[in-house]
Amino acid sequence: MPHDSFDGRIEILDVEQYRKDPTMLTLLIKGEDHTLGSTVSHILNDTDGVEFAGYNIPHPLEDAILFRIQTKKGFDAMKVLMQAIDVLDSIFSTVKEKYQEELNVYKSSSTLVMAESPRPSTSSSTSSGSESDLQKSMLPENPTWKVSSGSKRLPPSGLQIYQFEDVFKYIKEYGRYQFFMLFVIQYAMLNAAGNYIFISFASLTPECEDLRFSEIRNPCEKIALCPPNMTKSVFYSLYEEKNFVCPIAQLPQHMQTLQAIGSGIGAIVGGHLADIFGRKWVTYSGAVQMCFFGFLGGLSSSWTTLAFAMFGMGLAYGALVDASMTLASETVGPKYRIVQTLAFQWSLAMQISSLLAYLTSNWRNYLIILNVFCCPILILMLFWRESPRWLIQKKRYSEAAKELNSLAKWNKCKVKFSESDLMEVEVMENQDSEKIYSLWHLVSSKKLIGYSVVMILSALTVEMSVAVIIFDVQVLAGSPFVNIALYGILRIWVPFFIVFMETKSCSWFGRRAMFITSQSTTATCYLLVLLLSAVSPSTSVLKTVFAILGGIMNSSIFFTVYKQYSIELYPTLMRAMAVGTFGVVERIGGGLAPQLVNMNKWAWPGSALATTTCILFLSVFAGAFILPETRNIAMPDVVDVKNPKTDETSV
Repeated sequence: MPHDSFDGRIEILDVEQYRKDPTMLTLLIKGEDHTLGSTVSHILNDTDGVEFAGYNIPHPLEDAILFRIQTKKGFDAMKVLMQAIDVLDSIFSTVKEKYQEELNVYKSSSTLVMAESPRPSTSSSTSSGSESDLQKSMLPENPTWKVSSGSKRLPPSGLQIYQFEDVFKYIKEYGRYQFFMLFVIQYAMLNAAGNYIFISFASLTPECEDLRFSEIRNPCEKIALCPPNMTKSVFYSLYEEKNFVCPIAQLPQHMQTLQAIGSGIGAIVGGHLADIFGRKWVTYSGAVQMCFFGFLGGLSSSWTTLAFAMFGMGLAYGALVDASMTLASETVGPKYRIVQTLAFQWSLAMQISSLLAYLTSNWRNYLIILNVFCCPILILMLFWRESPRWLIQKKRYSEAAKELNSLAKWNKCKVKFSESDLMEVEVMENQDSEKIYSLWHLVSSKKLIGYSVVMILSALTVEMSVAVIIFDVQVLAGSPFVNIALYGILRIWVPFFIVFMETKSCSWFGRRAMFITSQSTTATCYLLVLLLSAVSPSTSVLKTVFAILGGIMNSSIFFTVYKQYSIELYPTLMRAMAVGTFGVVERIGGGLAPQLVNMNKWAWPGSALATTTCILFLSVFAGAFILPETRNIAMPDVVDVKNPKTDETSV
């Protein structure tokens, strides 16, 4: 079958796409049918460098096949196709020699020239003796029954969906729906951040204008001893409300710890539930609980009710953030996954919360007005769609197609998905798609152990690296209030920077580069702070600059890429659980920070920062050696079971 026998009968579709990406080729071959399609598919799927090869018959009344080839990086799809045709040509040459007598019989009853002639019409009465008929006689009666399992055929609709990321070719990688989701997430972060940092305002200590009592550190004692009308405060705090937390001055801090515990529990439980029951409704339940417990806190009549409400706020925050982060990443194209993760930044939310606290000047009014303002979130979230990626892995194809059609409608794309369009996406075996994955599965293979070690080290630094600076304000020069305010404001540029680098297709700006650069910058900044402290024990402006720069890099750029890795490295049916688990580790890091700062008093003054710096460098080195590049790469959907007897799995 010489190549020139296809002259004029091959049409390359979407030439511009092939020029941009030679690993993907779609072509129309006229005058051929299942015979060539199934044979070439079989050969191609056994060829090095081919990810998949599939074909479809565009119209049952026409002799033509629509062929698609996807090769691995570095392999040209057209060259691979030509190699396959060479193999096919060699096979038929061997057959001709071996069955020369049979061929002569066919030749004697036919005037057609075999290899050099165009393929005769299938309706020709003389085609029974042609080479095409001979080729067909040597293949299975119905080739599609015995095609290699690696060969994939297009559904009748012609939509080419072999992995989930293919759907974004038809519904846009980023459209109106994805932007709407980003807006709602950022809106929800106002509620989450406002409720979470509420205690920072509610525990402000009032000032006493009587100099005899102004130096008293215990806020309850100060208020009790300060003469009437001599107390001055910018925010009516818990200490000022009669018989609420006083005389137990440490209660607000204990409530904050309780809130952090609730957040950790919410993260891990919410992650598990999102993998079992779906992302959307776990997210929605977190949003409902966030508002409910916010109102409960604002209306609480005792500190026990407020403590319960703060635990509930933490529980709701953990479930809301980790489930919605997974959902957001699964409903956007590969190029813009990190853009959706940026929506979870608190920079803007913290500024608005601070303004609201200033305007309300009362902890009850603050909580009630904040949650009234955020109630519309509960309506907006009803327009979110369940993750079609998760639905496919649960083999709920009809529901997945329905959700994809909704996304297409949102993005004004004229495409209609059906169950058959999604059948080629790889899914787990029946027993594994219903399996409930646990913490054990995060370390059930060498690859996953490596990933999880890096994620744990990274998660520890997320809250710890900021907390050791904020809790130990002597590290910084100037007013601690100004420094913390600047810390929030100076993070606003980060989302714009990352979006610019992602959308401008900077090839070097991948996940690995962002991970290593941001974390090593934080580690280097903290190391410089330690060195400057050793050289000059007095507080300096330079130490402040390095400390704030290191904190910004870790809590903004690094936080974003670390979260993105925790989403992109783990398969669909354990993805939310992984995000939630590492979220718990983040809270552990935040809980260790005050103890590290306390260690400064009995060990070495730089102990907290030195310990944090060591963990930062461990995270950098582990990430550099273990983490792969995942930018624009399809997220894993399945876990390949390697040893069913021991239940060992790997991605």
